[in-house]
Amino acid sequence: MNFIGNRYELLNCEDNIELNKMYKARDVYYNKKVLIKIIEHNTNICENFISNLIDESTMTHQINSPYILKIIDVGIHCTELTTLYYMVSEEWEGMPLENIIKGNYLHLNAIVSIAIQIVKALEVLDAHNMYHGDLNPSNIMIDRNYNVKICNLGTTKSNNGTNIRACNEIKYLSPHQLCINYTDIESDIFALGIVLFECIFKVLPFSECENEKQMLKNIDKGVNWIELKAINGNDKLINIVKKLLNRTQKYNNIQELIIDLSLVMYEKADIDDALIIKNSKIQNKKAGFIKNKVVLAIATLSLIFFILLSMI
Repeated sequence: MNFIGNRYELLNCEDNIELNKMYKARDVYYNKKVLIKIIEHNTNICENFISNLIDESTMTHQINSPYILKIIDVGIHCTELTTLYYMVSEEWEGMPLENIIKGNYLHLNAIVSIAIQIVKALEVLDAHNMYHGDLNPSNIMIDRNYNVKICNLGTTKSNNGTNIRACNEIKYLSPHQLCINYTDIESDIFALGIVLFECIFKVLPFSECENEKQMLKNIDKGVNWIELKAINGNDKLINIVKKLLNRTQKYNNIQELIIDLSLVMYEKADIDDALIIKNSKIQNKKAGFIKNKVVLAIATLSLIFFILLSMI
């Protein structure tokens, strides 16, 4: 049995606690279920991180968005070996997007729906002059109907704008986060491009690197789109991802991105409708052919019966 902060009992944890993973837990004070994520202290985390996070979580409660999972408690859990920080969120039946990507459960409609919901969450944050700063598949929760809630909002801003790099995670960071530790809404849009790329191709666009310098080199090198094979997605969606990852030809605003994503869904609907009409015509032709054969068979039997009757 694992307890965090002498209050939260981890429900889906076996022996060792896995860091930077979203766990289901029970709040023993109020006997209710919650979600909890645990990260370990590292040199990138500032001294006043928790106090700042308390302030940030209070501010995010004022944002009423169906696409954002609210933080309800934060704290420090000290062990003999290390210091852990925990962030508690409201209960929600879903799983991290990283689990779904690994399981290959995504199809085009699902990817576009997930993308639109993430962008709507970013739109709300941008309207409040906020950003996420740590957008990645482990911080995007999805339920069985592909409804989305982004979590861990406020961790980067609470760290004075520097990504906390939990478990040395740098593969979803934007160039200016890697280069000068500057985070803004463009960082989230770039991270979204990486997430969608991974959903479509099942690989990362810039691979994984041990340090920021090598990561920047890979980003500068760019993506060899010709050699890639899409597992899910289509050309229109891939073109959106190309623009999201482009360092010069960017989206001017979030609304443009929402429109482009909506057009992908609209185009898919048009194709489906065309297939339905085509299949309907084929079925009608088949039905007509069968009907003609039945009529011919009846006429033939009637003729035979008439001949036999006349011979009696």
